[in-house]
Amino acid sequence: GLAVSVSHRALRASPFLASKMLYKVVALSAMGLAHALPAVDQTPSGTYKGAKSVLGQSISMVVGVDDATHMDLTISGSISVNCKQEGYSYDGSSTITLPGLNTAGDCVHDALAAAPLPVTIKSVKYSGSADTVTITAGVSFLTTTVTLTKGSLAESPAISAAEHGLWWTEFKAHHGRVYAHNEEARRFAIFKENLDTIAARNSDGSLGFHFVNEFADVSSEEFRATHMGYKPKTTTHAQEELALALTTRATSASVDWRSHSPAVLTPVKNQGQCGSCWAFSATEQIETDVAMSTGHLYTLSPQQIVSCDKTDAGCDGGNTETAYDYVATKGLEPESAYPYTSGDTGKDGSCRYSGSKTQVTIQSYKTVSSRKSSEGKMLTQIAKSPMSVCVDATTWQTYKSGVVGKSCGTTLDHCVQAVGYNADQGYWI
Repeated sequence: GLAVSVSHRALRASPFLASKMLYKVVALSAMGLAHALPAVDQTPSGTYKGAKSVLGQSISMVVGVDDATHMDLTISGSISVNCKQEGYSYDGSSTITLPGLNTAGDCVHDALAAAPLPVTIKSVKYSGSADTVTITAGVSFLTTTVTLTKGSLAESPAISAAEHGLWWTEFKAHHGRVYAHNEEARRFAIFKENLDTIAARNSDGSLGFHFVNEFADVSSEEFRATHMGYKPKTTTHAQEELALALTTRATSASVDWRSHSPAVLTPVKNQGQCGSCWAFSATEQIETDVAMSTGHLYTLSPQQIVSCDKTDAGCDGGNTETAYDYVATKGLEPESAYPYTSGDTGKDGSCRYSGSKTQVTIQSYKTVSSRKSSEGKMLTQIAKSPMSVCVDATTWQTYKSGVVGKSCGTTLDHCVQAVGYNADQGYWI
């Protein structure tokens, strides 16, 4: 803002004087600029707040700087952290380091270790010019960032196209996915659709917790075709029902057969890329009933049923009752003699049943209820033993944990084994 006039004659007559005057102009201008610019915080101080919605779940963060070496860190939402006087160091440039992050016993370390998913803080950055703190976190194998500012809680933008691309890269690396060029664009589009589905289910609040898993690049139609293999019986034969007294939720007690001793359940299995849930459900129930009758827990072969039960359609689906009919006729080999392969191939495989290897046979079976919603009889039976059940698994493609509390549906498409009931909260296991 300084006006200086130097005549052409003066400059020509005295170059030294002109040089000196120009130096003063530059120096004075610099001084004026220094006074005009606002002061910049060179170190973090005060309180910074930020929030972000990640897959339908809001995460809020607050950093309160106590002094040059300690801060308070609070994270709320799907992750809970409330740590006071957490040690930190600042390099004077941009990086804030929390030295206790990898040490058991440190408040932040222990809080993150208790989260429902693996959570890491990858970096904490401070911008002196903007006076903001940016936290980059890893949730399972996905990376997200939250920017914290001073004043009221600032909501970071929703997941951006750049983050979608980053998550896609991280998903492929985590699950070892490699696609042909023309296939990748289609799978990426499905991936983004599934991210929206996960966010909607988490936002609902009553469908449990949903997250990106190995099925995130699979459409709902593909998932149904390869994993939901229940098919109703085509015959009109009415299977005999068990004579069970109706039990209401109010009078039922909690039961969890997973902790029963001696064990009556074999480990959870993976049907893979084959719609063979019906064969697994039937096999697991036979394993349980044999264990409860004889005291011997055998791991039996669902592959034999998939390959040899010609009443059903193998990887294209089937029915637990016709699977029992097959076993009543042929018996069932152990898993060790007839291992499961259809999960990798997606094919039924040729039948190579050998009667000499049969380990278990059954004489008959009975149905707990032929109606879709007779939970009274189910409550009675679950107190006596686990059950083979078929369910509507529409939301299971993205399920991670928690209780699916509503919208269970009545379109049966998947068969499993019910192994317990929680009377306090009214859910099946």
